[in-house]
Amino acid sequence: MIKKLLFVLVMFPVIGFAQEAQKIAYMNYFDVIVAMPEYKQLQDSVQKVEEAYREDMKSMMDDYTAKVSDFVAKQDSLIEGIRIRKQQEIEDIRARYENFQQFASQNLEELQSSLFVPIETKARKAITDVGSENNFLYIINSPQILMYTSPNAVDATPLIKKKLGI
Repeated sequence: MIKKLLFVLVMFPVIGFAQEAQKIAYMNYFDVIVAMPEYKQLQDSVQKVEEAYREDMKSMMDDYTAKVSDFVAKQDSLIEGIRIRKQQEIEDIRARYENFQQFASQNLEELQSSLFVPIETKARKAITDVGSENNFLYIINSPQILMYTSPNAVDATPLIKKKLGI
């Protein structure tokens, strides 16, 4: 009798843990995000701004190249004051180009971040809703953590996509 009682006491937590383990799901967060139509809109918006910046930078670089070519062709015939002024002009164009390049890069990062926040918020809400509706204790982002996934494991990715209407 004591052996049976001991067996039940030992097995009860194991059985409880096994039931809890089935409430863990995994997902692929990246797959969910890139499948969202809002993410495509984000990419399109960022690409438009990036192309505008690229055009401006090309124009600045063309101006710089033209000034340098003109200076190189004429530098021997220029008097000292004009030569120094033209060199300064070239340096100013180069500095403006570098400043604009830094501005564009920073601005693109900020734009991408600000446009991503509502996407991430919507995805996290869907994940939370799916977790609550299916009584999952955890939903783990599989590509970053899991080394092995059982064929019996629950993939919550399709459930989350469905919740998002994707």
